Amino acid sequence: MKRIFYLAAMLLCVLLPASAQGLRHSVCVVEPEYSDADKSLMGDYALYTARAGMRSASRALTAYKNEGTFGSGVVVEQGGKKYILTNLHVVGYAGKATIIFQLHEKTVRYEHCDVANIASTDLAAIALPSDCEMIALPVYAGEIEEDISIVAAGFPELADKPSWQLTRGSISNARVDVDSHEHASRIIQHTASIDPGSSGGPLLLKNKDGKYEILGINTWKAFYREGVGLAIGKEDVQAFIATLGTSKNDVGKEIEPLRSLSGEDWLYVFRQLPDSVQKEIRDLDWHLPLDPALRTLAVRDSLVTNKGKGAKKFERSATHIVTDMDNMNHFHLIYDNYFGMNQIAGIQFGHDWLGFITTGLQVTALISETQKSSTPVISAGPLFGVYLGAQLPIQVGKYILAPRINQSAAAGPLFNGDAYNTNAAITTDTRVGLDWRIPTGSCDFVLGLHYDMNWLWSKTTMTIEPLKTNIGAFGLNQYLQHGVGLTLGVAW
Repeated sequence: MKRIFYLAAMLLCVLLPASAQGLRHSVCVVEPEYSDADKSLMGDYALYTARAGMRSASRALTAYKNEGTFGSGVVVEQGGKKYILTNLHVVGYAGKATIIFQLHEKTVRYEHCDVANIASTDLAAIALPSDCEMIALPVYAGEIEEDISIVAAGFPELADKPSWQLTRGSISNARVDVDSHEHASRIIQHTASIDPGSSGGPLLLKNKDGKYEILGINTWKAFYREGVGLAIGKEDVQAFIATLGTSKNDVGKEIEPLRSLSGEDWLYVFRQLPDSVQKEIRDLDWHLPLDPALRTLAVRDSLVTNKGKGAKKFERSATHIVTDMDNMNHFHLIYDNYFGMNQIAGIQFGHDWLGFITTGLQVTALISETQKSSTPVISAGPLFGVYLGAQLPIQVGKYILAPRINQSAAAGPLFNGDAYNTNAAITTDTRVGLDWRIPTGSCDFVLGLHYDMNWLWSKTTMTIEPLKTNIGAFGLNQYLQHGVGLTLGVAW
């Protein structure tokens, strides 16, 4: 249930202002302001958190990065200064925000307002300028009882723009039971309609004097049920307001470690963690979508410091042996030239087991020069086979160098243009070489060079240089040849 709350919170995340006449002077639209550097950071991590299986966090980062995101807020007062109270997930990672009041007669904007404080209960406060004449609302001091009438005010999205909405309902559950210390101490369930963009708007009660007081801050909506809005209760709201005017908790400083680490390098660190830890981070109940990325770095630092794990394991720029490569399947084009007419070209499809053992299937074409009545003739044919190999992947910067040795065996028909002289060929190759794997995002590009020692058996008499043997068992001509080859391919 708590997971659904956070996913719904990010959908509610962005938009709103208010009214029953006077309420429009107290409820506003909140538009976070992001620098180009912040947008670039969030776009980068949106891509790589998605590749790490953190889809909801990725979608939230994409929403923050895009222009036009917004949420709702309400004016409160503390220490003689006015603030906009809203949700932390509305502000996101912004240090400043634009506040918009949509009054009946005009629109009032306050740009570049500082985010004054944030709280882990998903609350944030934005400082208003000293000349702001908007009306602060008090927090309700009485008991919250079920079935009392309430209203929800805010600016949910309509036609891609924030649109004033005031809805009525009642308290359907005065204290929702959520088993998590990370949530607010009280969550109120109500039936007033809220929609994406309502986040940060107030849940209000009209007192006996006909004036509105804040019961809570609308934060979540249960989209899988009808008429279930969820608000952070007045206890956490009042406690947070009491902190305003003290030291600022700057969320921007928390993500500093990510500013110097690209999303691609972060994903490498994440994939070095044990599978159980990766799952725990994917399932994390985050307040802001970069929390899983920060948790990854915290776990890395803990492993390096407390459990003696080598720091090089987590440093993509450090040279070290790779024990679990990201892309284990591969498709290769191979070509071998045996210092003459004889050549082999083909494809290999296989898998790297634990990064060190490679197995697969191959189909190659043998092209050779044969002797027919003392006249050289070109013969060719397809060979079908398997291969087994070993390699040692070494991380060098962002690339992987893999010294390797492969042993293959293949057989197939050999044609020379004369149906009566068609024969079969059997080959076995020992290839020793070096592959260079270049990451390109979702796959690796592979470039390799190798030396090939080839044994070939056939009844066909071939012109093979520089190595050649005599007739072997079963009347087959047995040849030994060697040469150099090239590998091109992709791994995924």
